[in-house]
Amino acid sequence: MLLWPHLVREAHTETIEQGDRTMKLDTASMSVVGATIVLALSTASASAQKGPKSQKRIPISKEAAGEVAPRVDTVTVYRTDTLTVTVTKTVFQTDTVVRTMLRVDSVMLTPPIPPVRLPAGFYFGLAGGSTAPDGSIMTPNSIGYIGQAHIGWQNAKQFLGLRMSGTYSGLGEDTQFSRGDNAQLWTFSTDAKFNLPLGHTFGRTPRLALYGIGGWTYTWFRNLPHRVDTPDNAPSLFVLGDDSWTGRNGWDAGGGLSLLFGRSEVFVESRVLGFSLSSSPSARQIPIVFGFNWY
Repeated sequence: MLLWPHLVREAHTETIEQGDRTMKLDTASMSVVGATIVLALSTASASAQKGPKSQKRIPISKEAAGEVAPRVDTVTVYRTDTLTVTVTKTVFQTDTVVRTMLRVDSVMLTPPIPPVRLPAGFYFGLAGGSTAPDGSIMTPNSIGYIGQAHIGWQNAKQFLGLRMSGTYSGLGEDTQFSRGDNAQLWTFSTDAKFNLPLGHTFGRTPRLALYGIGGWTYTWFRNLPHRVDTPDNAPSLFVLGDDSWTGRNGWDAGGGLSLLFGRSEVFVESRVLGFSLSSSPSARQIPIVFGFNWY
């Protein structure tokens, strides 16, 4: 009876120790299994990320049966990520593209003023030069100036043409008949013009022509001293001019030389402008002018 409790205690103690060893063994086994599961999951994750597998073994130790070892669960996982950088050489090709673009802007432009052109054959001209007195007005007057404007009709190759002109003359004074007022004369002429083309004498462009002109005139004058008729062998007698305007019929005749360039013409001309005075010989003025015509 006395040994029973002791044996029972020893048996109970052994049983407890044995159960404790079994529990420890189970715990260690569960630790190994857990470590194995973690290692498998890590391997699957590394495979999913396409990374290389770890080359180092993971040490796992298991104590021998009947041996009590401290609980050390060590799991070492090495993760190696390989970064691959691929450098691609890019070749740029430049193509030259020429684009022709037509841009139209709506802009109101003022049209240029067309040149003034007379109908075919018609022309307008200006001229100027000097004029010399002759006949009954020669002695008491001297050389003066003259200006001329005219309009006409005549083609370049046409023989006969027409012209109307107006002139203004201012004569000089002789010292013996000076009163301080110079003689003034206005002359209106209607003339026939006879053209003689000479061809392209100076090249292909200009046309050279010689022409004659003549017709009827009407002259207004004032302050014009002149010589009057006297009997034969009598001394010359002169009268001073009147300050009022006086008009007389007359005539003109002359000629000139012209050079035509397209629609422009230059010319030089000389005429005799004659008219009659009461109780006096014929009065004449002889102008020489240089001028331009525009067709």
